[in-house]
Amino acid sequence: MTSLRDHEALCHIRASVIQRSRGKSAVAAAAYRAAARLTDARTGQVWDYSRKRAVTDSYVMAPAEAPAWVFDREQLWSRVELAERRRDAQTARELQVAIPRDLPRSAWGAFIADVAEPYLAVGAVADVALHEPRAADRGEQPHVHMLLTVRKLDPASPTGFAAKRNEAVNALLTSGGSHGGGARGDALTRERERIAGVINAHLRAAGSKRRADHRSYAARGDPRPPEPPMGERRMAAVRTRHRHDRRTAVVAGIRETQKLDNELTRTEMDMALKARGFARAPDRKTKAPHQQDYKLGILRDRFPDADFAPDTAAALYMVDVRDPRRTRALLRDGAWVESDDESGTVTVWGARSPAAAALAEAIGESTGYGIDRLARTAAAKKPGKGRRKGSMPEDEAISLADRWRRRGFADVVESPAGVRVGLGGRSRLLDSGDHVDLVGPVSDAALRALASKAAEDWGSTLELDGPWPPEAQARLWTECQRQGVDLAGYVPPPAVAAAWAAESGSVADTATKLRAVRSETREADVLLSAAAGDVAALRKLDPDLRAFVASHLDDDQRAELAKSAREEVTASLPAFRKLGKVELERDPKAATVVAQPDVPAPADDYERRPT
Repeated sequence: MTSLRDHEALCHIRASVIQRSRGKSAVAAAAYRAAARLTDARTGQVWDYSRKRAVTDSYVMAPAEAPAWVFDREQLWSRVELAERRRDAQTARELQVAIPRDLPRSAWGAFIADVAEPYLAVGAVADVALHEPRAADRGEQPHVHMLLTVRKLDPASPTGFAAKRNEAVNALLTSGGSHGGGARGDALTRERERIAGVINAHLRAAGSKRRADHRSYAARGDPRPPEPPMGERRMAAVRTRHRHDRRTAVVAGIRETQKLDNELTRTEMDMALKARGFARAPDRKTKAPHQQDYKLGILRDRFPDADFAPDTAAALYMVDVRDPRRTRALLRDGAWVESDDESGTVTVWGARSPAAAALAEAIGESTGYGIDRLARTAAAKKPGKGRRKGSMPEDEAISLADRWRRRGFADVVESPAGVRVGLGGRSRLLDSGDHVDLVGPVSDAALRALASKAAEDWGSTLELDGPWPPEAQARLWTECQRQGVDLAGYVPPPAVAAAWAAESGSVADTATKLRAVRSETREADVLLSAAAGDVAALRKLDPDLRAFVASHLDDDQRAELAKSAREEVTASLPAFRKLGKVELERDPKAATVVAQPDVPAPADDYERRPT
């Protein structure tokens, strides 16, 4: 198991120089890295590393129209050595780059080509060796060694290389000495940043959410201690001895601690995302740095290309990603940042917050989403109550959220700042129990939700809190009338009251008609049952219809009527009543229901025998 966090990719980029004054030879370096047997034409010395393991592949990359001898490794580096006459000459530069494990093997060639492209473009030849040793966690750790020539090719020269150094290569990889300081060190810093970008581009293409960061932990604002460097030779010696030296023991301890910390972070994340209530870490007596890691880790998982500010982790209170299409973050200062994949929008609302603005910018830049800043437009409260001071207890928030869900709202999130209710579009409510803030447009859905909240939780009373747009007040009053809610202290303008009177009259008339239709339908059902011989149903009919069924119709007609459709009978009820009325005028007893005589029980089908 790797000690890297879930969103991190290994970013190992090391530049060095092959220098004679340190007893180094370009031929020896090429032989070692390619696991080859090479002879140095300048000294006649043979360098044989053909038994070296963990070398997967090696090849030479050169600029276009390079001569054929360039691709012969022994000739290439022998000519490089012959071209350098000084005892302290720099014969080659080396670049070592780790290949993230998330990159498939089929992508390694393209990755290496992208790393080498700027060097080939300025005339350098690159000798590539691909190594796959075992890492400390026993997994493979592929990396590439790239030896670069420091002079351009020159066919007119006896050695094939120009008399002057290739300053373009030096400009790309100059480190500024062992401390990398000053303007000279900026070149290598920029090159490390470029290569990290190449790594991330290939990780993105491979579908990985891990990303490489060329900066040190300190530059990222990460409190983790840096690992002391370890080379391949040191690791090979450890494997041979089967025990650590002092440096590798320190590194092993750091990595084991990080693995345990990663497991703890994953557990916290799982608890936060599955448990009801606030999506935050469980409380602890001690504050460890990783208590915030899982929240920032969730954001990095959703937005792997975002460049979050160093103080983002400390600013986060909770992150909710239970909906795979939406990400919501509540900051400690009360601001909300929400990303919606369907609308392609990052929305910021709540308290004014530089941290929220920075988080929204980071998400927007990584996704290309637009940023929408919503302001609070109105507020309402239970009469006689004020705004809550302090945060909301979790059990109260859960209960409040459940009531919103029972009203039919699905986009509901509990938080210490109150229950956030999404109303579709840009409108939101923040319910803190006895007070509701309306954020974004004052939509009809928001007014209906506010009135229903008052009807169920505030005793069907509602009071405006703070300024409201006059037009919105009128619409809210009308909605309150529909739901039987009293909007305290508000007197509607005459035009608004008249409009409601017209609407309520129309509604009442419509309701009367609906009741009549429902009554006729029920009466038709009873009549059909009576025609089928149900005496109890016959008694339920009014006298006119009862006379129609009992006296006006004969048995065959009643049987035929019982087969009729309900719609036909409903439409014919007025005609049936007229016929029944005529029957009653002829015989007042026509509506009398005669009790059915008792039917004797059937005889036993066996002969009773005397006992």
